[in-house]
Amino acid sequence: MTYRASFSRIVSRSGVVLFVGVAALALAAEPAFAQMGTGRMQGQVTDPEGNGLEGVQITAHNPDVTPSTIDGTSGSGGRWAIIGFARGNWTFTFRLDGYVAYEVAATVSAANRNPNLDVTLNPIPEGAGAAGAGAGATQPELFNEGTALFAAGDYAGAVAKWQEFVAVNPTMFQVYGNIGNAYRELGDIDNARSAYESLLAEEPGNTMANYNLGEMLVEAGDVQAAMPYFETVVESSPDDPAVYYNVAELYFSERELEPAIIYYKRAIEVDPNYLPAHKQLGFAYVNTNDIPNAILAFEKYVELAPPDDPELPVIQDVLAALRNG
Repeated sequence: MTYRASFSRIVSRSGVVLFVGVAALALAAEPAFAQMGTGRMQGQVTDPEGNGLEGVQITAHNPDVTPSTIDGTSGSGGRWAIIGFARGNWTFTFRLDGYVAYEVAATVSAANRNPNLDVTLNPIPEGAGAAGAGAGATQPELFNEGTALFAAGDYAGAVAKWQEFVAVNPTMFQVYGNIGNAYRELGDIDNARSAYESLLAEEPGNTMANYNLGEMLVEAGDVQAAMPYFETVVESSPDDPAVYYNVAELYFSERELEPAIIYYKRAIEVDPNYLPAHKQLGFAYVNTNDIPNAILAFEKYVELAPPDDPELPVIQDVLAALRNG
């Protein structure tokens, strides 16, 4: 019996739209564990100095579900929260007068807690013209052309355009994240790593670049080398169990069960009532054939789960099967 999770890399899709500081996840379970329920997303919108931005218009869109569009607005301190998400791939757009629009794709879970979607909006320089994609940048058409090429699957062309763009806009170093993602799509891991490292040279704590570098190293089988990057990711939100949980899920998806167990346990240390970690810890133990500890993890899940938890009957059946050998 296995239980796996898949991750969606975050890629900018239009305009001078850079990167969100978190990697959102989606559980890709076997049919018996299909996710149901009402999803919630939350986060904070700040300016480059870290000041919260109130009144940011947030639009989430997913053409495959109903309703396909959900709106919200950031409040005091730039904090925002929106409920009502169906599970799936959503595009989030953040807009505020005087700032460059920001768009990011993320995969949302409807049943488990989603990590914070924290965003930085860059102000449009005075005299730069009307707000919109590329406003305030030199030769913004290069970025937009790169984005269009990426969307069309021409990743090499996208790299070329984005490299031209960043050459004339060196302060917009976040575009190296776009370049890294395009190289990953091409399977060019060395250049992807170089691009992410260029981003980290300017912003060492960038969550997206650290996570993607860690993910690449895990996929390459170099688990120990990945650890420092993931530690930087969790240090950005040390009190959020979902961050530890996301790292654990990546390790689990790559069948690296020992580090997965470590991070599931760390999520539980942060929040002993964090149900997803108890459940996944149980499955991780099952996959290592450590049935006694698997039983303990599932027993804790059953103890903590509310009576209306849709997965509770499934976990109870799994627990009974393990007890009966």
